Amino acid sequence: MEKRVLLAFVLSTAILAVWYYFFAPPPPQPTAPEKKPQPTARVEEKSAAPTETPMATPIERVPEREIRIETPLWTAIFTNRGAVARSWNIHHRPNGQLLLGTDRRPLELIPQERDVIEKLGRPFALRSREAALDRELQEATYALSSEEAVLRIGKGETRALIFTYEDPARRLRVHKAFTFFGDRYDFRLSISATRDHRPLEVALVLGPNFGDQSIKRSDTYTKTPPIAIVRARGETVRVPAEKAHKEPPQGPIAWAGIEDNYFALVAIPKTPAASVSFSTHERKETIEEEEITRRFIALSLPADEPQEYTVLASPKDPQVLEALDAELGSVNLEEVINYGYFSSVVKPLISWVLLPALRGIHRLTGNYGVGIIVVTIVLNLFFYPLRRSSTIRMRKASALQPKMRELQEKIKGLKKNDPRLQELQMEQLRLMKEANPLAGCLPLLLQLPIFWAMFVLLTVSLDVRQAPFVGWIDDLSSPDRWHVLPILMCLSMIASTLLMPTPSNDPSQRVQRFMMAYLMPILLTYLFFWRAPSGLVLYWMFSNLVGIGQQLLINRALGAVPLPTQPKKSRTAL
Repeated sequence: MEKRVLLAFVLSTAILAVWYYFFAPPPPQPTAPEKKPQPTARVEEKSAAPTETPMATPIERVPEREIRIETPLWTAIFTNRGAVARSWNIHHRPNGQLLLGTDRRPLELIPQERDVIEKLGRPFALRSREAALDRELQEATYALSSEEAVLRIGKGETRALIFTYEDPARRLRVHKAFTFFGDRYDFRLSISATRDHRPLEVALVLGPNFGDQSIKRSDTYTKTPPIAIVRARGETVRVPAEKAHKEPPQGPIAWAGIEDNYFALVAIPKTPAASVSFSTHERKETIEEEEITRRFIALSLPADEPQEYTVLASPKDPQVLEALDAELGSVNLEEVINYGYFSSVVKPLISWVLLPALRGIHRLTGNYGVGIIVVTIVLNLFFYPLRRSSTIRMRKASALQPKMRELQEKIKGLKKNDPRLQELQMEQLRLMKEANPLAGCLPLLLQLPIFWAMFVLLTVSLDVRQAPFVGWIDDLSSPDRWHVLPILMCLSMIASTLLMPTPSNDPSQRVQRFMMAYLMPILLTYLFFWRAPSGLVLYWMFSNLVGIGQQLLINRALGAVPLPTQPKKSRTAL
């Protein structure tokens, strides 16, 4: 997600360095066995030849039914066919913030496509390596502990929902017990599956593609496709669907699940799991007259022995994750939020500085866009002394440029054993130390951690998700659909580049100046910021605007740019 923007920032820094250089001294799923006949009549395929399975009294069928779970934070629909979740809607954060899908409709987090369900199953399904048993586990209708059609759980209340299935012919018994809490996203799940009174080899399914189902076309910023996430051996590993064929992380597995950019379904087994496996599925869809391939991924945890889980179906809210992590004994659940490659630096900046500042301004103004602008201005004011110092050094470098070139030409004409070589090199080092133009990049480099923290904050934080700014910009986590902000940002980059202190009397540098001032800002905007979240573009644009204002003040205070020092003409005859 963040590689494109990191590349943009690094490229911007490289462009500035090159610019200064021209004007100053250089410084699987397992194969199923042969199918066996089933005692039930629900199998759609033709049965294989009879086996030694003895005939038994037909199973007393349980009517298929659904039960709806309603809490102040989320709503789910379970079906007793397979004892799985058919729908999951998280509609509020603990702070009361309304959560909707990107289509501004109720947020559905479980795929509803039939081929995906048939291939990968639904959340909390049990899968088996035996084809006939696997089909039975999916098709069986479980007995329910509640006769209610709607199970309402108020704040502070706890309710249990138990699914039980028995097959006397196979001496099979499956028991799933859910314990839900009215004011929490996490719940308890216990699973017991036996055959002939011995543990049955099954696996618990998580996913597939738990996340905002209204997102059909993914991007590299906030609409990232759902992936698997596994905490194994003290490390958190993220596995996209296209890499699921590789060897999965090795156990013990502390927790695992499926996540998208803002939501996650995670299971934390009471006893760490020995392994984890992935299943994937692809489907072709036509979106806006363009055929795309959507990839789905599900994750399975072994449940061979009776197992208890803490399951979290939640928005990626830091407070929710930290509270559950403390309750479970520090299993690093906060890493469900993807802070990127530099999380050790970025996370403290976000948690202790940027996010509290944005929330504080939002409480005063009711607008996170205004908060981004105010925070940007304050950060740039903090870096003002560095900008002024860099401007002074670049001016000196511009003035000393002709003298540096003269020294370079003299050095080129000398042999290595010439005694004058060392003297000229020392003079060159003195000039470079006096006015090193690359120091002009220092403010930009020092702002990199701040910029990166702002990028992560504006792409993973629920606070700015669907937060309006002004007019048509109704979601700071999504691109500007009219591209007004990217265009204004591009213009601000051009203006900022033109204000750089450079010698104005060097006609040989006009092409380079045109490229740096016009071509590169346009290219960077098109490649990296055209589809970037509006909040990120807003931050970058106001950084440029504040920088322009600061540069104008500095130029006015320092006066006109000094003319380059002309070297003395050599008396040596040509």
